[in-house]
Amino acid sequence: MEPNGILIYGELNEDLNVHNVVLELLTKARELKTKIWNQRIMVCIIGKRMNYEPIIQELGNHGANDVVLITDDRLAEYNNNYYGEIFTQIAKKYPPRIILIGATNQGKEIASYTATKLETGLTADCTNLDIGENNLLLSTRPTFGGQLTADILCKTFPQMATVQANTFKATTCENYVNAIFNWIDIDKIENHIEIINKIKKSQNAKDINTAQVIVCGGAGACKDNGFTLIYQLAQKLNGAVAGTREAFEKGYITKSQQIGQTGKTVAPKLYIAVGISGANQHLAGIKNSDKIIAINNDKNAPIFEHADVGIVGDLFKVLPDLIDNIDK
Repeated sequence: MEPNGILIYGELNEDLNVHNVVLELLTKARELKTKIWNQRIMVCIIGKRMNYEPIIQELGNHGANDVVLITDDRLAEYNNNYYGEIFTQIAKKYPPRIILIGATNQGKEIASYTATKLETGLTADCTNLDIGENNLLLSTRPTFGGQLTADILCKTFPQMATVQANTFKATTCENYVNAIFNWIDIDKIENHIEIINKIKKSQNAKDINTAQVIVCGGAGACKDNGFTLIYQLAQKLNGAVAGTREAFEKGYITKSQQIGQTGKTVAPKLYIAVGISGANQHLAGIKNSDKIIAINNDKNAPIFEHADVGIVGDLFKVLPDLIDNIDK
């Protein structure tokens, strides 16, 4: 069968709602399909038996033409073996031209498993997607530690790419969606994974993926009590703390808090950049922020060209004033 259409892995959150990255990928897929003869968009959902009607409608409202569902109570818990094999079988049954998957922890596992089984290429952690020469998927991703970006054409089918959450903005559209229920014999899947116990790691820090307010520290904050002040300001604003690559390498933040081409892409309502110069690698990670406030002692810092509000000053003087006056 000739490859046709765009297949998206329909990841669900722990609360069994559609992961927002799926809706973002659907929005981008609607754009891509207009450049390759209006091919259909299919989303594959894997999970336990339940009412999927609200999920189907939500996916349809964001551009899915078909939603294929594989449900079984044994799929209530995510299992790389089961989910990876099932998604691969769907990709074989409905051979797509393009496969798009969110670059979540789960999505990265599914993508690598599927690409290996289908013997095709995979471009990971893309920052943009387009249709290039010969109607091939053109995937843009950071390279050389985020110093440059590379445009990659995948010449094997299906063409696969993973994209981080918040890279694209999810939008709705008028659309009719078709539900397809598939049955796959799970007993025939060779399973090498047994879930013995699940322990949820406690996290005091807010998740920068979903935070509405983010206070981010750069090189200028990587000394003295710079990040202590950043945490205090974030707490006052009920926000999350993040940092640049340098902040991560110097141990001020964890990898999950890093923003930029080699970190995460975020889309908060308010983003406060503290001691950040504004290199392109970092700007790529904050492009979807609603409002940006920049604090830097260099009036010529590039970050000010992208900020809604710029404060030229010493962060070690500015932040204490902000912290003291927020509740006043």
